[in-house]
Amino acid sequence: MLNLTRQERQVALFLITAAFLGISINFLMKFYSPTRGLAYFYEDIGKIDLNLAGKDLLMSVPGIGEKLALRILEYRHRQAGFSSIEELKYIKGVTGHKYEKIRDYLTLK
Repeated sequence: MLNLTRQERQVALFLITAAFLGISINFLMKFYSPTRGLAYFYEDIGKIDLNLAGKDLLMSVPGIGEKLALRILEYRHRQAGFSSIEELKYIKGVTGHKYEKIRDYLTLK
């Protein structure tokens, strides 16, 4: 195979270990980067979670009155929660225009 001296084998092993360590640190820094979590948090600031909000919180959204809030809660109960914001379109009283108006205030986590 390769005829390396003991010192050459040690240097090769050191270089391989250093490369592996560098790649591992790079991966961990990207994976656990605080900016990733911050960007996700920033995107949802001020939005209401459709699966957790109560009637009063839903009514704080412009375009959602008491009746519509109750319909949303009833639909959420029947369906065991929303899987997407687009499901609002299945609720009586949510027209295309109303959906466009309220969707930016809502989120699902």
